[in-house]
Amino acid sequence: MSRVVVAASPLAGHTFPMIQIAGELVTAGHDVTFVGGERFADHVAQAGATLRPLTGKAAYDDRRMAEFFPERSTLSPGPEMLTWDVSHVFGDAIPDQHALIQELLAEDPDAVVVAELMFLGGLPSLHGAGARPRRWIGVGISPLYYPSDDTTPFGPAPVAPGTDQVEANRAMNAGLAAALSGAAEYLQRVVDGLGATGFTMPNYFSTMYTEPDDVLQLTVPEFEFPRSDLPENLVRFVGPLPPVAPAGWTEPAWWPELDGDRPVVVVTQGTLANDDLSELVEPTLAAFDGEDVLVVAALGRPAVALTGPVPANAVVEEFVPFDRLLPRADVFITNGGYGATQQALAAGVPVVVAGQTEDKPAIAARVGLLGLGIDLRTQRPAPEEVAGAVRQVLATPSFRDRAVELSRAYEKVDGPRLIVDVVAEAFRK
Repeated sequence: MSRVVVAASPLAGHTFPMIQIAGELVTAGHDVTFVGGERFADHVAQAGATLRPLTGKAAYDDRRMAEFFPERSTLSPGPEMLTWDVSHVFGDAIPDQHALIQELLAEDPDAVVVAELMFLGGLPSLHGAGARPRRWIGVGISPLYYPSDDTTPFGPAPVAPGTDQVEANRAMNAGLAAALSGAAEYLQRVVDGLGATGFTMPNYFSTMYTEPDDVLQLTVPEFEFPRSDLPENLVRFVGPLPPVAPAGWTEPAWWPELDGDRPVVVVTQGTLANDDLSELVEPTLAAFDGEDVLVVAALGRPAVALTGPVPANAVVEEFVPFDRLLPRADVFITNGGYGATQQALAAGVPVVVAGQTEDKPAIAARVGLLGLGIDLRTQRPAPEEVAGAVRQVLATPSFRDRAVELSRAYEKVDGPRLIVDVVAEAFRK
C-alpha cells in the first residue's frame, strides 16, 4: 500500500478541500496520513486518514485568530495584511511543518506529499534541507495568481486609450510583487535558516507554482483569465471538488418552498469569514424584507450569531448542502469563497460577490470580468446595494447564460478522479 501525506494549513477553507482529497485517496487504496490542525480530527477520521497534528507555531486555530495573532487585528485589508499573513501566519509555520514532514519521511522515505499551496513546509526539503519526498504535489485552493503578460491576478490591468495592454499588465504585476517583496524576503530567510540551498523567491506569486513537482488547480480554465505564457505542464486544471452532503442530512420543513414561484436567493459568508454576519448576511436579509423573494441564509455557524431579526420570507440554517440547494437557486450571494463560488457556477447560478479579504477580491474579479455576476467591490455592502445587484442579475439574462455556459465546462471534468490519477502517476515515476 502506498503512503500519501496530505497536508494543509489549519484554516477551515484550506483544510476541508484537502480532507476531501484525503478521502478520495483512501478510497483509491492509499495509506493516507493527514497533517493538519487537531480540531479537524473527527473529519480526518471520517475520511479514513490518520491525523498527525501540527505543533508549535503551525498549530494555530482559525476560530481564534486574534488570540494567536493579536497584531493582525490592527492591520488594514489589502497589501499590508497580505504581507503580514504570508510572513507570520504561513511563514512562521514553516519550521514546525518542515519538522513534522521530516518525521514522516523518516518513517517512509518513499511517501508522496500532497499539500495545498499555502502549506509552505515543503520548501526546505525541496532544496536540500533534510529528506525529499518521492514527489511534492501542490494543490491550488485559491485563484491562479501566476503573473502573466496577458493578465494580473485580478484581470487585465486597466488601460487608457492608446496604452499597451502588455506593458500595463507587466507594470501592475511588478507593483504587486513589490508590495509583497517584504514577505518574499521573510520567507527566504526562514527557508535558508533551515539549511536550504539554492532557494530563491524573486516573486512570491510565481514561486508558489514553480516549486512543487506538480500543481493541481481546483478549477477549470474557463474560470481563469487566459495566460498564453503559462509554462506548459506547470499547472494542471483538474476542476473543483464536488460538494458532499453529510450522511443523515434530511430536508428541512421549508424545503418545498424552493419550488414555488418566488426567486430563490442564497447567501453565505462561508466557513471562515463568518464571525461578523453583519458584513453580508444581515444586509441581505434586510434588503429583501417583505419582498416577493425567498432568502436562504447558510450561516456556517449557529443562528444565535445573527444580531438582527429574520424576515418572514427568509430561512436561516447553520448548514445546507449546496449540492442539493444551489440547483434550485436563482442568485447566489457570497463573500467570495473559492469553493462555494464555483459550486454555484457549476450549478449554473449567477453570483453577487462582496469580499475584500484573503483571496476574495481575485475571485470577485473573475465573477465580474467574466460576466458571471456582479462584483460589489466592498466587504460590507448596504442593503440597497445588495438588492440592486440581485435585481440587475435577475433582469439580465446574460448573467445566467454565462453561468450555464460555464457549468458545462465543469461537467466535463472529474476532479477527484484526476487527482487520484496524478498521485498514482507519482508512484510510477
